[in-house]
Amino acid sequence: MLQVKNCSKVLAVCVLCSVLCALTSCENPDPFTTQGNVENPNWTVTVENDMTASMTAVVKVSFTSQPGTLAAFIGDDCCGVAEYKPEYGLYWLYMSKDQRQETNDQRPMTNDIQLRFYSPDLKRIFVATSTYPFHNETNLGTIADPLTPAWKVAE
Repeated sequence: MLQVKNCSKVLAVCVLCSVLCALTSCENPDPFTTQGNVENPNWTVTVENDMTASMTAVVKVSFTSQPGTLAAFIGDDCCGVAEYKPEYGLYWLYMSKDQRQETNDQRPMTNDIQLRFYSPDLKRIFVATSTYPFHNETNLGTIADPLTPAWKVAE
């Protein structure tokens, strides 16, 4: 009878551990390896004018097998969608700043570019952890020394 009690205690502990392991692994799946449910946002440039800047960037996504979409935003305005250059493994991005931001008191004035990346493999949008200043007629990154942002999952 003693062996049966010990056996049932051990079994209860094993079941409890299994449940705990299952719950904790399901709570926070790794967004860099698990698929989300975001469809391609098909970003398009919403501003165009004479103020331009460019960026050459590498999007290091070892977790994807196909190129995604890299876009630049100033506030909520898409100011550029990159062209992927497979021969270099780089994204070339040309951006335009909305000059209305400088004259419209209703909108916050910002020069910060936020990069967003859509991964078709993972069906997720990633956001660069840093922003970059927009300066007219400037370049960020080169083919020899491309910008390599760090990423987090968009909220």
